[in-house]
Amino acid sequence: MSANLPTGQFYGATQRRIEAAGLVLSEVTHRQGRKLPEHTHQSAYFGLLVEGGYTERFTERTTEYGPFTLGFHPPEFTHVDEIGACGSRMFCIEVRDQFWSKTREYLTAPKFTPDLCGTETTWLGVRLYQIFQAGMLDAFQIEELCAEMVERCGQASVSCERSAPAWLDRAMELLRASFRGPITLEGIARELDVHPIHLSRVFRKKYDCTMGDYVNRLRVQFACSEMSRGWPALNDLALAAGFADQSHMGRVFKGTVGETPARFREFLHDATQNVA
Repeated sequence: MSANLPTGQFYGATQRRIEAAGLVLSEVTHRQGRKLPEHTHQSAYFGLLVEGGYTERFTERTTEYGPFTLGFHPPEFTHVDEIGACGSRMFCIEVRDQFWSKTREYLTAPKFTPDLCGTETTWLGVRLYQIFQAGMLDAFQIEELCAEMVERCGQASVSCERSAPAWLDRAMELLRASFRGPITLEGIARELDVHPIHLSRVFRKKYDCTMGDYVNRLRVQFACSEMSRGWPALNDLALAAGFADQSHMGRVFKGTVGETPARFREFLHDATQNVA
């Protein structure tokens, strides 16, 4: 029988919790790998994996999460998790009914979304986590950022329900597999046997961003993930992520995360020290 966890309660150790405006923000850690029992959560929530890894299983589908992957779960959603061998650290944003009751008329309620990889919603979550760690959150800020996350995630849910050519899923697979290397619109279009202009137009309409924007977000996500594991040299990290050079990474990174790579690397190091 599934356990039903009340709002604010998670398996693992809660390092810190803030509640305001019908939202509950928590940082939850697991020191080592473990399998969690089947369970549900009373409230809907976003989960941003900051460090480590975990696997989530629901019905017949299994999703592997890496650092800086964001997912959304509606309330009372049954799933089974397994924490990675090295443990995990997750930032959770729970949405109480109080928040929904005020915003239901204006926001599109998202459906279960296990992986918001490469979307603007992920980086809104990262910014919220940075402010949470700095202890600078107030109710207005929390409500505004989370409302935008819900709206963007809701729009993505609606977009996924619309018909799209079968080759568009394949385009996403190719981008995720090749973002760290040389990549061109013509090359992707050739693989899919579609015209580059048509590919670009359909992708932008479906995902509300250009393919170039999406690839850069994947590169930033990779860079953040590497920073969460250690202290990589930024010039080497830029090349490994697929950027032209460190300067290129710096411009894209700051535009996406709101911080320079050097400052964000320090932030992650400080956050890890606070947990330890």
